[in-house]
Amino acid sequence: ETQTARGRCALLPTPWVSSRVCRHEQYVQHSFVTMNQPIDPEAEKLKQRGNDLYAKGKFSAAIEAYTEARLQAPKWEVPLVNRALCHRKRSDWKAVEDDCLCALEIDSELPKAHYMLGLARLEESAYPEAVKSLTKALELARDRGTTMLDEIWRELARAKFAMWRQCDAVKRSGREKLLASAKDMARANAARQVQEAQARHCSEAEIEAIKLELDRVVSSLEETFREAASNDVPGEIPDWCVCKLTMEPFRDPVVTPAGFTYERSALFEHFSKLGHFDPVMRTKVDPNLCVSNLSLRSATQAYLDSHGWAWGECASQVLAQ
Repeated sequence: ETQTARGRCALLPTPWVSSRVCRHEQYVQHSFVTMNQPIDPEAEKLKQRGNDLYAKGKFSAAIEAYTEARLQAPKWEVPLVNRALCHRKRSDWKAVEDDCLCALEIDSELPKAHYMLGLARLEESAYPEAVKSLTKALELARDRGTTMLDEIWRELARAKFAMWRQCDAVKRSGREKLLASAKDMARANAARQVQEAQARHCSEAEIEAIKLELDRVVSSLEETFREAASNDVPGEIPDWCVCKLTMEPFRDPVVTPAGFTYERSALFEHFSKLGHFDPVMRTKVDPNLCVSNLSLRSATQAYLDSHGWAWGECASQVLAQ
């Protein structure tokens, strides 16, 4: 009996392990098909052959199998997404981008396709586009409760940090030029005033006062420009937006009945390993009573966006690889 594509999972025969790389592969490979028409049985066989080849590390052969499956079922996105993963293994980012775009034409709500599209654009240094794709992937992953939230968040942080560095270099250069121009104008104005004062045979004290005023104006300009750039100067992230368990900025904070807020994944890992009690208060906690702290999540997001250097803290594990 031919099964419909809706609700079926395309699984790779790889073991579930705890490493980040394997969790990423599971996330991409365990795709839910959203077509309304039946899958071509031959396409299903070709896709499964591609899965088997992928599991053996034979990425070129897997690409051929997924390509054949694609030809058999042009409206089935799973071979495209799986083929994109193969291209990623070979660092062929243009091919990854092409396959993800094709998959999104079939189903625009595929978190894994948006995620890998964001990775491809990040590798191509197309940072605004990468941020857009990864943000969409994060939104969809949150809605569907996938296991890749941490990976998506860190890659999004890496993209935002890279975009901040690129923009910061441009802004810093622009500020330096503008400050230099403002100083030149102030000095030219002071020189004109000195000449006029000398022409009027003003006293040395009056001429000295003009020079002192110039020094005051220059100092004021420098202070103004320092304040304007203060958000772009790396510093310490405020304690209120850092989880006590992870020591990293919040991305999905939850508050316990005791009133303490923690990163969701860290708190529930604590529950799983150590028991259902508050990490700080040590009082018993019903996990079902922990609720999202949306206001803190929004405030943390706003702080990170206005202090772009802080995204580097969120992306630290990715950047260290």
